[in-house]
Amino acid sequence: MTWVWPEDEEAMRLVATRLKSAHPGADPATVEALVAGAYDELRDAKVRTFIPILTERRVRALLAMPPPDNRPTPES
Repeated sequence: MTWVWPEDEEAMRLVATRLKSAHPGADPATVEALVAGAYDELRDAKVRTFIPILTERRVRALLAMPPPDNRPTPES
């Protein structure tokens, strides 16, 4: 992952650490990949202050979703 600003690397590391603690059942590599992906979508934002919290919220929402195999179907 290429960080736009040096402080972004530390901020995203902290976000990933919090998310791994909050979701111990999630694969750590998956959490890190989701954080990197969310950061990549937001890294060019003009207001940089909110990038860590927006990244964390996006990844929390993704981690809260049930796996595709467990989603209810119209028949159930």
